[in-house]
Amino acid sequence: MKLGIALMLAFVLLLGGCGTGIGKSPEAPQEKAPGSNLPNETTDSSASWVTDRMINFRNNVYVGSEERVETVDGKLGEIKHYLTQEMLDQPDASSNYYKEGIALYQITGVPVESGIAVETKPGQYVKAVPVEGILGD
Repeated sequence: MKLGIALMLAFVLLLGGCGTGIGKSPEAPQEKAPGSNLPNETTDSSASWVTDRMINFRNNVYVGSEERVETVDGKLGEIKHYLTQEMLDQPDASSNYYKEGIALYQITGVPVESGIAVETKPGQYVKAVPVEGILGD
């Protein structure tokens, strides 16, 4: 009898640890690093996507990287929509990681179809590559 009660209690405790998080209050936003429009942590939205740092721009889907870009040409545009939920039809110039206002540039000597530069801080850029290049399509 005692073993049955102990097993039932253990089972209830295990199930209690598997909560869905529904009804949790949202956390207060954290301060951003000085001079940066990038988030400090992974959000629920970017954690559930196939990839974080996604950019939908001019009918192409890019993935931001940590690879630094030294020289850029003209500005192509900027992020206009910060997405917090996955959508079937994502608006142009949107991202699940980069905030509104982040500028996108042409990389010197690189066609837009092969990659773009994302300005993470004034004068500092990282490369975003097409998702097809990552997946091998």
